[in-house]
Amino acid sequence: MNATAPTSAHEIQFSLLRLTNWPNIPQLPPEDMVDMARICALLSWRATAGVIIARILELPKERVLDILLLLHAQGCLNLQAQPGGQPTAQAPAANDSRPAELTESPHDSFITKIWQRLAAKN
Repeated sequence: MNATAPTSAHEIQFSLLRLTNWPNIPQLPPEDMVDMARICALLSWRATAGVIIARILELPKERVLDILLLLHAQGCLNLQAQPGGQPTAQAPAANDSRPAELTESPHDSFITKIWQRLAAKN
């Protein structure tokens, strides 16, 4: 856990988040397990701004925020606040349904293609 605790949900949304350890997922209610696991998988793979997690995983923003607050309360997140409270990454354009790092390009690696399939909502 980092040295400074967030003072608001806004701070969690606009901080760079990284998973430091996994929560005990089997002890969660069944309806929380899948979303918690998806968010944890993303944050363990790449540090991500809280504000774009909902868009990447196609989950409701309120649900993602509740899970991020729970993860932080359990000491599972490392927060790196940005100067001036600015987001660490900009959200993709409104007409694009996927973030820029997940769109196809001629330089897509094997790992990127696997991540696209894992992150895709079934």
